[in-house]
Amino acid sequence: MPLNTFAPIRNQFLAGKSTPRDHFEATLAAIEALEPTLHAFAALTATSGRRAADESTKRYQAGKPLSPLDGCPVGIKDIIETVDAPTQMNSPVFAGWESHRDAPSVLALRKAGALVVGKTHTTEFAIGRSAPTTNPYDTARTPGGSSSGSAAAVGAGVLALALGTQTAGSILRPASYCGAYGFKPSHGLLPVGGIHPLSRSLDTLGTIAASLEDAWQGARQIWRWTGSDDWRLGLADDAVPEAALQHHRIGWLRTDGWERLDDASEQAFHLLVSKLRAAGVEVVDAHAHAGVERIEGLLKDVADLNTQIVQAEIRYPMSVYYERDRSQLSERIQSMLQAGASISGEQRAALLKRQQMLRSEVDTLRAELDGFITMASTGPAPVGLDNTGDRTFLSPWSVVGGPAFSLPLMEVDNLPVGLQLMGFYANDADLAAVAAWIADHLA
Repeated sequence: MPLNTFAPIRNQFLAGKSTPRDHFEATLAAIEALEPTLHAFAALTATSGRRAADESTKRYQAGKPLSPLDGCPVGIKDIIETVDAPTQMNSPVFAGWESHRDAPSVLALRKAGALVVGKTHTTEFAIGRSAPTTNPYDTARTPGGSSSGSAAAVGAGVLALALGTQTAGSILRPASYCGAYGFKPSHGLLPVGGIHPLSRSLDTLGTIAASLEDAWQGARQIWRWTGSDDWRLGLADDAVPEAALQHHRIGWLRTDGWERLDDASEQAFHLLVSKLRAAGVEVVDAHAHAGVERIEGLLKDVADLNTQIVQAEIRYPMSVYYERDRSQLSERIQSMLQAGASISGEQRAALLKRQQMLRSEVDTLRAELDGFITMASTGPAPVGLDNTGDRTFLSPWSVVGGPAFSLPLMEVDNLPVGLQLMGFYANDADLAAVAAWIADHLA
């Protein structure tokens, strides 16, 4: 399924052959045509979007676009506040609720000239009941979650860029299922203000996009205006860093999840590894590299650690909703609250200590490897909309907190499956360069 990358559209703007208003209207028409089956959007912001598109058109006509994203329609996951639409979290708790403000990330995109087209469907509070969204490749299958609508809209070719969030696997898994590029930055790189919280130790804002360039520009333009929580974090250049490998060595992590792969998906991954090796990359696994073996061992059962951290940190504000009217929360969220109630402050500290230990241990391989690879999902999107898929492959790097990409480089039974590329904390630009190199050589 062809993706709708923004760069060639922007070239039409620059050449005077089209305008942002023309493209915005085409985007709305595409959404209208697909929404009866795709259900990617919780709300559209056509009126404010048209006003912004007209202003963008004037800037291009004057030869003064604000950024490489000026005139690009974007979707905003519906746990992220916007001034021009309700933020409803796919929950009756927030039915019709409006904050009357933009989250910092949304405001930054507007400052860059991006055009907010609407709010994309999410699972309940990004962790509970599923959204109504379907997979653009097969409407009987899940698009993944929790950034369901963002991934489906990009995968369907409606948008070049949408915002998502990840606490366990909520950017990279739906990107994998929908054939899109997913970028989960280092934890703290992009602001989470104005986003409904789940776990302050894990929540990460990122992008789902039609190209690596679109994913990078979305993150870059947000960071450019907001900065980061850590002075080491940054995305200094407008363009994706030049495709490069420093060590020509990548670690292959067989973390929990490999036993859940179907044969066709595992064969697709092995074929990809063979192509990497043929291109001159040394792909080392636990049998060939002691450091990779050590990290694999440390990451065992890390999905449980991820869950326990969420259970410990989800209590506020979820417990407030629970005490007010628990019937408005799904059984999944209620069970997580009940499990978290028994986690003490000392126990949470121990969980976070293990998280920091994992990050430190991974960092010991920084001088030896360009990054790590594994699957971005346990195969193609499963049939059914009630379950958004397995997160086992994604939990490790959500806990480690380093950057990760899902690259749409595999296909199984005519359905997309992503390669997960993971890097070292605060090394986002270098990992983007590795992602560009892999995409150039394997796409």
